Amino acid sequence: MTAVFLRGVGIVEDVANYYGAMSLSPANKPAMPEAEVIIDLEMVRRLVATQAEQWADEDLRYLATGWDNEIYRLGESLIVRLPRRQLGEDIGVKERRWLPHLVEATGVDVGSVIFEGHPTTDYPFTFSICRYVSGNSAAQLARQERDRYVAEFSSLLRALHQPSNSTEPKSDFRGCPLSAVDQRTREQIAVLDPSLQARALEVWQEAVDAKPFGGHPVWLHGDPHPHNTIVDSQQAHSSVSLIDFGDLCVGDPASDLGMIWMHFSAEGIDQAFENYGIKSGSSTWLRARGWGLRFAMLMAKLDDDDLLGVVGRETLQLLLEESS
Repeated sequence: MTAVFLRGVGIVEDVANYYGAMSLSPANKPAMPEAEVIIDLEMVRRLVATQAEQWADEDLRYLATGWDNEIYRLGESLIVRLPRRQLGEDIGVKERRWLPHLVEATGVDVGSVIFEGHPTTDYPFTFSICRYVSGNSAAQLARQERDRYVAEFSSLLRALHQPSNSTEPKSDFRGCPLSAVDQRTREQIAVLDPSLQARALEVWQEAVDAKPFGGHPVWLHGDPHPHNTIVDSQQAHSSVSLIDFGDLCVGDPASDLGMIWMHFSAEGIDQAFENYGIKSGSSTWLRARGWGLRFAMLMAKLDDDDLLGVVGRETLQLLLEESS
């Protein structure tokens, strides 16, 4: 069974946006943005007690800090997601506006916000109470282990990629024509190890030269990398859930499909595209591979001990070896 839920840990929700305006030299690795508001357990307890009294007696404990949000567990089945900076607020507003439209178009359960809290004198942002998703980040698994959910993941993307009746929300970094990110991608390739540059340029050029997406814009998760994928292996079959819809948009499905290279082994990648219904070497596949290269280069610059950094470097090696 596959489902999509909004947990919103947001560990690297804006990594592509962050990198888009900066050099990709090792000295410019992204650092955790400073919080614009200090959040602590007592503040969250007051917010819940005064605005969501029905859960005031539930156990409350800290769970995680992301780039844009802090997360607290509320009882066993809920989380409280609180923006720690304005970008987190903007993301929350965007999700609450557009996720109902995605549900209407796709029929996929996205675990909508159960409760929306409002700013107070000591906390300037809205906050959300959502369902907690049990399981582990897929980024903690080896690629061969992630191959076990190939069918679930590709079926989930196919279910999400339904036509939208609008051209909004748009993104400048996902779902858009590759020409929109061509210059920045070539700049990223230029700072790769020289031994990788020729193959990376070939992959990117083939993507740019492929037939552009000409269909109706479809709904996209925007950032379905392994760290935004929660796997629950306690069931008979691995249950796959997507979290963090901060990059939700409509556009070319190749953008989401590029993340397939982030998840699986070479054999798993082939199986995922076959299950989705895309032929290897087709225009969509070529564009997806270009997006995969772009995302891999972005994530490969993260710290050595960052799970997404490991995924990015593995993906870059796999993708360029595959293309040689």
